[in-house]
Amino acid sequence: MNGKGLKNRRALFVALALVVLGGAAAVSCYLGMVPQAKAQESTTTSSMILMDTVVDVRVDGPRSASLVERVFARMEELERVFSRFIEESEVSEINRRAGEWVEVSPLTLELVELGIEMGRITEGAFDITIGAVLDLWGFGSDFHRVPTEEELADALATVDYTRVEVDGERGAVRIPQGTVLDLGGIAKGFIIHQATAILREAQVDRSMVNAGGDISVVGRRPDGRPWRVGVQDPEDPRSIRYVLPLDDQSVVTSGDYQRYFVVDGVRYHHIIDPFTGYPARGLRSVTIVGDNPAVCDAISTAVFVLGWERGRALVESLPGVEAIIISETGAWISPGLAQAMLTQ
Repeated sequence: MNGKGLKNRRALFVALALVVLGGAAAVSCYLGMVPQAKAQESTTTSSMILMDTVVDVRVDGPRSASLVERVFARMEELERVFSRFIEESEVSEINRRAGEWVEVSPLTLELVELGIEMGRITEGAFDITIGAVLDLWGFGSDFHRVPTEEELADALATVDYTRVEVDGERGAVRIPQGTVLDLGGIAKGFIIHQATAILREAQVDRSMVNAGGDISVVGRRPDGRPWRVGVQDPEDPRSIRYVLPLDDQSVVTSGDYQRYFVVDGVRYHHIIDPFTGYPARGLRSVTIVGDNPAVCDAISTAVFVLGWERGRALVESLPGVEAIIISETGAWISPGLAQAMLTQ
């Protein structure tokens, strides 16, 4: 959600259902060939462009059509609150008034606090104050360029999540002058989480929200099996490298192959290392599976920045978090996810 005219901030997932045809496994889009719900159930599927990507929502259960409408309305409302590229948003107000306390809604306060916590957990590999650096590279616009070392040094001086202040009693946030708050690395997952909460509260039979690859599901498929999500091959994004079972969970991928530009034969992607100001190198994609899509969002970025060894260590330190890490030379699947892929 941090781009004007740019879509698919994250490396896209292809949401898939695994269907057995004549004893052979075939992979197909979940909106097309997932076994249909029982006749008495209502199934509604719909798509809408939000957060600079296509958002697909499927809901099975009573009042599914009205619930889909509520979900889209809620997501659209929250995008207008969290996007720094929408002038009237609360995040834009925080950035305009950098150096001052700005009163915000409870959800904005919650999201900023979660962003700070993700910064702490990842030791700064995920940082919600990266906005000035992203702007230098043009990620968030259609005008990409390689910044100078001097420009990067000046922008990096504004990056430090620990300097974001939150006053819970007043419901206010303050950032230092010169800092640009950017919640794009976590807001999409947070918005999906809020949308899924509506569906859980309504006790739907099952649902799937897919926002350009940030996916959250409720329940299982109509045939009682876990949902199946295909992870793209970074070497050939048109093909599927892994198929994951998803059972009342969320999944997010960060990859270097969807948003990038090339200058003098060098490829520059959008996942910026907050420590260097340059695109993170070493990995091709990181897929995170967990309960909270906002946390998955932040962790996928952080693992990509941290790289092969430190990224794996971070995943292994977090309970309830599983991962697939793909580098230029190999892949690692966390033990819990590997077991689930074998048994489900």
